[in-house]
Amino acid sequence: MPRLSATSQERLRGALPQATHVANPVDLTVGAQPGDFAAAVHELLGVSAIDAVVVLFIPLAEGDPRRVLDAVEGAAVGAPKPVVAAILGADGQPPRRAGGRVPNFRLPEACVAALRRAADRRAWLSRPLGQPARLPGIEPERARELAAAALARASDDDNGGWIDPAALEALLGAYGVPLAPTARCQDPGAAIAAAARFGGPIALKASLPSPAHAGDIDAVLLGLSGADAIRAGWQELRGRVRAAAYDWPDEVAVQPLVDGGADILVGSVSDPDLGPLVGLGVGGRRPALGHAITFRLAPDTDAAVEELIGASPAVEAWLAGFGGNPPLDRLALRDVIVRFARLLADVPELVEADLNAVRVLPAGCLVLDARLRLAPPALAGRTRTW
Repeated sequence: MPRLSATSQERLRGALPQATHVANPVDLTVGAQPGDFAAAVHELLGVSAIDAVVVLFIPLAEGDPRRVLDAVEGAAVGAPKPVVAAILGADGQPPRRAGGRVPNFRLPEACVAALRRAADRRAWLSRPLGQPARLPGIEPERARELAAAALARASDDDNGGWIDPAALEALLGAYGVPLAPTARCQDPGAAIAAAARFGGPIALKASLPSPAHAGDIDAVLLGLSGADAIRAGWQELRGRVRAAAYDWPDEVAVQPLVDGGADILVGSVSDPDLGPLVGLGVGGRRPALGHAITFRLAPDTDAAVEELIGASPAVEAWLAGFGGNPPLDRLALRDVIVRFARLLADVPELVEADLNAVRVLPAGCLVLDARLRLAPPALAGRTRTW
């Protein structure tokens, strides 16, 4: 609480000669009368350093809590600052009344909690609204058709709605979400040929059925070059998958190795009342470390995207150049998030998603792996209620 200035303290002493302390808080003593409470509230509301006044009273001797509450009400009339109270009788109960301008709670903690709620709401209402995202190249109709077809196939397969890689890539591609080039290979020879097309070191990943991640069982090999290394890597992946009690999927994903940058998780879940929520945090094999995932309503403006990013200190650190690394492409990450959020809004059947990892680079970013689950939507049509 701010300490009142000497001038303010002098005014309070003049109005409340019986007060034992006027620097803030103001102690009126047990003998204070209702008029003393009114005078204190009136003086404090006129102090520029004061944003709100909390009045606490319980009679230790004689005293009428109803008269005290009425006096505080009168002093608060027309005031541009909030006044809250915990004015109780000797039995610990607030006086009965109908209506009133000053909310009267049973505990001082409740007074402070109410003020905090009001301040949070004011801050939320006062935040910059930002500009709606401009997303050239998105194809809503195609995305809806893809989702309907994928949902029908997923239902027939009885896999919980998790869609296959081809449908996933088509759905994200319809909204311009940048995906790392990926070849799906059924044998080592096809993987060797794909590596030759990519022209450099590759990443080799077991294509486990969603929602499992290859990284969860260390079924990912990085930096393989040459036919011998790829054949050996294929056999190594087979052994790791079987050791983890998974069936070998008979398919391996081959991607060009992406060096540098940081892995970020962009995900979503659907809440029956709030609709799609977008989560952001550290990605790769450490998405849950330190409870670093933050969730917000699916952002639809530049300001909302910045609020989501700013709510994750870990992501902010990576983008700023954590550990002496170069700063990463914040605008590219923002673009991925808003495209993903628009997809969630346009395709409500997309009820769960996991883009992990989104590799954010000094210039640009790529989605290295993703999981999408479709289900018939059952969401409220209105999210914000104020």
